[in-house]
Amino acid sequence: MNSSKFRVAFAVSGLLFLIVLAISPLKDYFREWRGYQHRYNALVSQLPQRIQPVDIAIKQVWSQKLNRIDRCETCHLGVTQAALAHAPQPFRKHPWVYHDVEEFGCTTCHEGQGAATTREEAHGQVKYWERPLLPAAYVEASCGKCHKEENVPEAPLLTLGRKLIRESNCVACHKIAGFSKQWVPSLNGIGAKVNRAWIVSWLKDPEAYDPLSKMPNFHFTDEEANVLADFLMTFKTFSNGAELEPLPKSLAAPSGPAADKMVAAGTTLFREARCITCHLVNGRGGTSAPELATVGSKVSERWLYNYIEEPKRLQPGVEMPQYRFKKPELASVVAYMKNQFVDYGAQQPPPHTPAPNFYEKGLALFKKYNCAGCHTLAGMQGAEVMGPDLSFIGSKRLYEIDFGESGIEQTLPSYLFTKLKHPRVFSSAMKMPDYQFTNEQARAVAVALLSMTDDPIPDALTIQPQLESTFAPQGKFGKLVDELACLGCHKMEGRGKEIAPDLSLEASQARRKWIEGYFKVPYSLRPILTERMPNLFLPDLEIKTIVDYMETVFRADSLERDINMDAGIIAQGRILYYGTYGCQSCHQINLKGGYVGPPLDHVGSRLTPGWVFHWLKNPQAFKPETIEPNNKLTDKEAEDLTAFLMSLK
Repeated sequence: MNSSKFRVAFAVSGLLFLIVLAISPLKDYFREWRGYQHRYNALVSQLPQRIQPVDIAIKQVWSQKLNRIDRCETCHLGVTQAALAHAPQPFRKHPWVYHDVEEFGCTTCHEGQGAATTREEAHGQVKYWERPLLPAAYVEASCGKCHKEENVPEAPLLTLGRKLIRESNCVACHKIAGFSKQWVPSLNGIGAKVNRAWIVSWLKDPEAYDPLSKMPNFHFTDEEANVLADFLMTFKTFSNGAELEPLPKSLAAPSGPAADKMVAAGTTLFREARCITCHLVNGRGGTSAPELATVGSKVSERWLYNYIEEPKRLQPGVEMPQYRFKKPELASVVAYMKNQFVDYGAQQPPPHTPAPNFYEKGLALFKKYNCAGCHTLAGMQGAEVMGPDLSFIGSKRLYEIDFGESGIEQTLPSYLFTKLKHPRVFSSAMKMPDYQFTNEQARAVAVALLSMTDDPIPDALTIQPQLESTFAPQGKFGKLVDELACLGCHKMEGRGKEIAPDLSLEASQARRKWIEGYFKVPYSLRPILTERMPNLFLPDLEIKTIVDYMETVFRADSLERDINMDAGIIAQGRILYYGTYGCQSCHQINLKGGYVGPPLDHVGSRLTPGWVFHWLKNPQAFKPETIEPNNKLTDKEAEDLTAFLMSLK
């Protein structure tokens, strides 16, 4: 009996073993990836182009440099097939990118679980996998793992995000590798600069006063805004002990026809100075400096007079140039601004009596929101640790994130985007201010933050930003560069901004006489451009100092070249200009031609022949971003064309 039961049990177990052996290959045969490969072969067999069908097997890419193994191409079989550019996924050709899939793999850019062979697991949409597939809107974040430079090729969203992080001064509260604190106005002397009513309205909503302001909204209550305003109004001493000079008599008590004449003169000077190159006035003008439409209702007349006279004395580090106005001219400009730039809709504030303990409460608010993280004020120090370290925020684990009761999708991209749009949605106790980012801006900043990971990237694949130039001009020229804030618009030897042309080779490019004349009456070579050189009203001696320095330092002997100005050569150059290369499509001469490039009237009096020759040979060697085509001119063609242009005087 026992022997019979044993034989039955043995037979059953043997049968089960056979069934398992049969199911295992059957299960493997019906794997998800096999179905995709069969569908792919059926798809390519119907195309007019001849495409080799794939062998039914797991495909994988091994990126040795990054130590990654990806099996994504097991299903994504058409990534390199041009004929499948419009095929359904997962068979569609990969869009063009700089990099070779075989070298970088797939998960380096897209995230996900590279070793997996099912759709759900490969996309990382499974429990405990912390790096699921990046949504398409955030995929540029992966570019930032290797690209550390400011402007990343083919990654505009990442580039914008880094720009916004820098401009928003996020490092005032957060540690972020690769970013440094930006200059913001000092609050020293603010009580002698602005009126209390303006401070209250500014603290309540900075964007309402200046839509382009980088100051975030802290959503202060009325009580907090009033207490903080009372606190700030007590600071009437400026940095370095600077004091406000008294107003001239002509400005202190203007009246009647004399006052009208002063305002009229100020109107002309304000326009001649081209203040709207940097400042907006009623929505028109430059965007690199604050809106001026209601500045007369914001600042005191005495402060305005002193600030325009010598900006850096009251605001060390500001990029406002020091105009060379004479005292009566300066008084006229101030009279015009106080007369015209008025907020006529502003309501008279109600009487206000500060609370007995307003200073202590205001100081507590100032510290609570880390105002000293951005602004300097009477030696106060910003908090050393205010917000979390964001240097590796792109690798933050989901279990470390408190999503609160937000109800959003529990992913890192969703968390960062929501945090940037609604900083206190996860907890009312949070102190992060509201930068009022648009959806695109919030997504761009989230992309930049997601790029900050602890992924091990070999040095050979990392592109670091260029080292900042330490160029610091000395002597009289250096003093003028500082006073006139030249580096706020121009680059010199790698230092400065790119709002206006790089001056590093200015003396090799432009003729001395033209440069001297330009400083006397600056004008725009391209009227369609917004940014224009302001008229600083420089005296002849200062112009000579600047041009002498340029002639000595801002030139390259290698760009010197003599050009034969024979009439026949000039005629041949004219044929090249109007016929062979059609230069008039972009440039104007005598008001005839296109508007893309600068007009070339009198170019022979403005530019040097050596510069023109070398520019024509290779424009991108001097300005990589220029759209001027490189026509691969021979030396003879470049010389002929230069001769023609030099004849235009």
